[in-house]
Amino acid sequence: MYLTLAAAILLIGAASAQTKDSCIPGRHFNDEDGYFISGVAGLSTEVALDTDHGQKAPNSTWATGLTYPAGENVQCDPETDRGCRGACGVAPGCPQYYSTHTCSLLQFCNAPGNMEGQDIYQLPSQAALDACDFSGATMVGNTATSDQRRRDLKQNNRKLQAGGSSLCYEFPFEVDHELTEYFFSSMEGCSAGQKVAVQVNDFDETADACSRIGETTSRLQNCDCRLQKKPSTLGEPCRTEFSDRCFEIMQTDRPDDGCCDRGDCISTVQDFNHPDGNKQELDRRELCDDAVPGLCYNEDGLGTDTNRLGSTNCCTRTCTECGTALSARVLWNPCENLDGTVAECGRLSRYDASPFQCDFSLCGDDDTWNVAKCPFTTFAGGSCGGFCFAGDNMVTLADGTPTKMKDLKIGDDVVVDEHGNYGKIYSFGHSLPDFKPEYTEIHSKASPSLILSDDHMVFVEKDGERAAVRADNIKMGDKL
Repeated sequence: MYLTLAAAILLIGAASAQTKDSCIPGRHFNDEDGYFISGVAGLSTEVALDTDHGQKAPNSTWATGLTYPAGENVQCDPETDRGCRGACGVAPGCPQYYSTHTCSLLQFCNAPGNMEGQDIYQLPSQAALDACDFSGATMVGNTATSDQRRRDLKQNNRKLQAGGSSLCYEFPFEVDHELTEYFFSSMEGCSAGQKVAVQVNDFDETADACSRIGETTSRLQNCDCRLQKKPSTLGEPCRTEFSDRCFEIMQTDRPDDGCCDRGDCISTVQDFNHPDGNKQELDRRELCDDAVPGLCYNEDGLGTDTNRLGSTNCCTRTCTECGTALSARVLWNPCENLDGTVAECGRLSRYDASPFQCDFSLCGDDDTWNVAKCPFTTFAGGSCGGFCFAGDNMVTLADGTPTKMKDLKIGDDVVVDEHGNYGKIYSFGHSLPDFKPEYTEIHSKASPSLILSDDHMVFVEKDGERAAVRADNIKMGDKL
């Protein structure tokens, strides 16, 4: 499978060490003793290798006259290629690699009719591959010779290239492989383009990422988890992991209500009323940080993981609120990298090169994330709890004049207790007349209302004693 570095959802980083010591059947692949056969020429269009997932047989033809990705730079077009990202869309583009993964065998096979063995060399660098410089190369195998493992593999015709030769060599990429990039060529055909640059990704990381994509794919909506209604270019292990996870959560046991034909089915994990969906949503809420704003995407259900058509709400929801209890296909994307009133809040499509930006200056006066309100101020690094009193609170000056706190001046004498004692104002800890934080307002019969921050302490009388209580803990009947 040929992919640019930026375009493929498979390329999620350099290969890393795994906890497992070897490639094993079941987790990696049931066939080939835990290995997947990967053809150096990509995939055949002729033979269906896997009826469940629609995977094609490998095309392993190794010959001159064919084109292999050899690390050359190619510039993609973001307007026509939804997978075109970042530097790949500008000159000089991104290097082209054959993408494979750990626990795979890269298969090189003679073209049909060619019974002469070909030496396969591993070259030390991209520069050596470009120059067809074999001075530092290592011959790793020959298509006319094989070890016992490869002879055993060939007993099953499903594992051979479609319509190809039985003269093949397989290069293994083990769990503990040393490099992330490999360069192969045959000495006789290198100058004619018989060379390939290979990038190796970690099986488990790739498989897990593709499994997660299977949970949100639009194929769930029309019951196409087995990739039969719409073709797919996914290769392994992404194809199997994606398809299996999608099929696992597709509600195959629900009554036939026509949702597959309408294209509006929901999965078990999207259904808040399903035990699996309910548990997943409650587990998600446990991880929420409602002090961080975010994009509540797709409340209207019109969006998929690729089409960018869902509704965008930056202003009224918290993480806890933006879940499947609200809408089956809704997604919460927390914000980061705040610059003034604008923050980056996830991506509308997994193919997007840049994050969606929420501009909180557009939020209404009553919206949770209005820039003048406490939640946004706190997220922006400001303080709300310390504002203490609202400017409209009334105090009494030493001469008995009632005055709003916002009208006080340095040097004023203000009554401080019920005995008429007063104190002089020397400074203001907070004086922000244009700021609109959230307050608690306490009403009593004997005096004007008291407006103050939730965490400000207020004295109440309990059992004949004074006790300091947070303002937001005051109850009906308390005596201030």
